[in-house]
Amino acid sequence: MKSGLYPRHWEVRRMYAKLALRNVKRQVGNYLIYFMTVALTVALLFSINNVICSRELHTFVDRGESEKTGLKIIVAAISFVVAFVLSYATSFLLKRRKREFGTYLTLGMNRRDLLLLFQTETLVICCIALGAGLFAGIFLFQGLMAVMRKLLEMEFVLAAYSTEGLLRTVLLTVGIFLVASVASGVYLKRVSIYDLIHGEKKVEKQVRHPFVWFFVTLVSLMAMGACGALFWRGMDIAMGGGTVDSMEYLLAGFILSVMLFHMGASKSFVCLLLRSPGFRSRGANTFVLRQLSGSLSANSLMFGCLALLMSLAVIGTNFSFIQKAGQEEALYAAWPYDIMYYPNKYYREGEIPLEEAESLIEGYAGIRQKISWRTFETGNVDFYSRTQWYEEWMAPNDSFLSVSDFNKVMAPLGVEPVTLEGQFMIVCNDLKAAQPDWSDMIWEQGGETYTFHSCRTDYPKISYLYFYVVVPDQAVAELQCVEENIAYITDKHRFDGVGLQEELAQLIQHSSPDYEPGERTEFEIREYHRQEENNTSAILVVGALFASAVFLLLAMAILALKTLSTLEEDRGRYRILFRLGVGEQGQGRALFWQTFSFFMLPFVLPMAMSIPVAAFGVHLMRMEQMSACAETVPLIAGIVAGVMALLYLLYYTASYLIARRAVVRDCL
Repeated sequence: MKSGLYPRHWEVRRMYAKLALRNVKRQVGNYLIYFMTVALTVALLFSINNVICSRELHTFVDRGESEKTGLKIIVAAISFVVAFVLSYATSFLLKRRKREFGTYLTLGMNRRDLLLLFQTETLVICCIALGAGLFAGIFLFQGLMAVMRKLLEMEFVLAAYSTEGLLRTVLLTVGIFLVASVASGVYLKRVSIYDLIHGEKKVEKQVRHPFVWFFVTLVSLMAMGACGALFWRGMDIAMGGGTVDSMEYLLAGFILSVMLFHMGASKSFVCLLLRSPGFRSRGANTFVLRQLSGSLSANSLMFGCLALLMSLAVIGTNFSFIQKAGQEEALYAAWPYDIMYYPNKYYREGEIPLEEAESLIEGYAGIRQKISWRTFETGNVDFYSRTQWYEEWMAPNDSFLSVSDFNKVMAPLGVEPVTLEGQFMIVCNDLKAAQPDWSDMIWEQGGETYTFHSCRTDYPKISYLYFYVVVPDQAVAELQCVEENIAYITDKHRFDGVGLQEELAQLIQHSSPDYEPGERTEFEIREYHRQEENNTSAILVVGALFASAVFLLLAMAILALKTLSTLEEDRGRYRILFRLGVGEQGQGRALFWQTFSFFMLPFVLPMAMSIPVAAFGVHLMRMEQMSACAETVPLIAGIVAGVMALLYLLYYTASYLIARRAVVRDCL
């Protein structure tokens, strides 16, 4: 008896495999969105995994270890989100075919075989999507590497692919598929046959108290605006050197406001429009509004989650590019000369062999010009004691520069010379130092009295101090010179800044036993900081692009699959509309407004978010006195919004065409 069981067992399995392949062919339209989502997700995973495993990341991004770790964490977190969303998407596919599966169960198929049948279908789709995604990922990877090389200011060459990156992608895809399979099994195990066959006949609950929900919508919209305004004000305070402790509450308030706004809008707008006789009497408006009423209300929480996800994608992508755009101006403001030497007396005692250091600089970049200036002290804290954050035990002594030295070091930077007659000027390197009111201060030195001239925060940084005081030359005649700083203009503006930094650090370590590796050195090398910031920007931008693309992709996929999961119900209702005399064109118009409204509700806020994000970016750049960068911020925001709109158009078009073919044409 056992000998006859196994052949029959395999015969049943072969029959289910043939049935699965036939179903895939018949359900191509229904699986198109799922296929697109899996294929694009695989392409993104393949490209980012190859970036992580690339030699370029290891070679050019500061030995690559910390950056690789950061990207791996991002990929792991995004993969978890993808697994959850595709599990959600799989449930949509199940619900789309619930009557078919209910019929299978009625005819005697057990739930285990039904699950095996569905998993075989999705496995076929995933295998095809995996191949298509890997093929698309080949080109997407080169695009990401082109972005990274551009950010690292390197010449573009075709990057090599990695076997490890391919293996990681395949394993992640298998893991995502297994998670989705578990979700399918849970659903098919719990759902009843009656729900599978008659689920579409359930009566959708009507929204109660639409005016209350409309009030919630208005209040949450105002709360979003208030959170944005308070965040703007808090950032102004933080940029000015103040302390802000409520940012986490503003973030929580923004998230709650977004959720409540979409819940209120979903439960109120359609109901209020249905109460307008003039609007509902036009064409098939009543039919469309009734179609939307139940679907919007039932998915109100989902709309809030998707809108929040897309808003975060917009904000993250915009600010990653804004940060990169402002990097160059910030670099020249913080390190105006190629190399600057500060004796660093507050950190270590003793001096380094300057001639040996200059010999190293000469070997790496060449020295075209040296500009020196001196820093003086009185031993007092007349100026520091006026600051609100002053503490006697930690504050340095007041530091002074002569106006001739100041003009000498500023002249090559294109700064207009300063004239001081019996006055002093305070130059702040930290905005916190500009908070005190210096206007009434009178400083006495050498029998002379000096009054306040101005407090400036817009000069290039030539000192590591919080602030210093520029005074007439005669005022420093009797003061003690504590430091002689040097600025170097090099022959090469692009050189191995990391290598020079390491050799200078070794030189300092030999000459100063108290030096610890990683401590601040006496030399500030602009090319070293450029390379370090390029490393950070490259990882930040590539990571933001990857995360935002996945978030937007998944949000659009959920909207599309949710739309298609109700086609069985829609087909019957549009058949009734056809019998009432509405032709194909009228049905198509009604279906367009139904699906378009469903798609647009969670999409409007993220698109509109580009405007305040761009405005805040412009404000931030202007606060940092980066006028050139401020002009590029609106362009960045526009490009991000345009890419979002294209992705939206892709998914909406596919969803509408599938729905129209299934709902409208089948009724004729």
